[in-house]
Amino acid sequence: MAPFVALLSITLNQIGMALKFWTLYPETNYLIFNSINIDFGFNPAMAVLFTFIIYIKQWKRWIVYLGFLIFLTGSEKLAVIFNKVKYDDHWNIFYTFIAYLLGLILADIYFHFLKKLTKEL
Repeated sequence: MAPFVALLSITLNQIGMALKFWTLYPETNYLIFNSINIDFGFNPAMAVLFTFIIYIKQWKRWIVYLGFLIFLTGSEKLAVIFNKVKYDDHWNIFYTFIAYLLGLILADIYFHFLKKLTKEL
């Protein structure tokens, strides 16, 4: 789960920063290093926890989605308030919410098929 989400995170963060939709601070000369802690730490950890709660703890899926969307979007909003993230005029917190929703859906689908494939082995 973590390698898939890390790849997804680094790809989308690099595209978003290259298109100047958002900037992460502190900013470095090398774009790849600006989001390294998020791409290889925070986002994969959240995805692993997300799938653990749904598939192992078997909580209601809609509650897990809602809780994670509130937490992730809220964390991003705090990062914006504390000037760790700056959005340009074409990006806002609603788009961030949609991006996290799509990311959670992709993680859920990926784990569903991963689990199905490993059962067949």
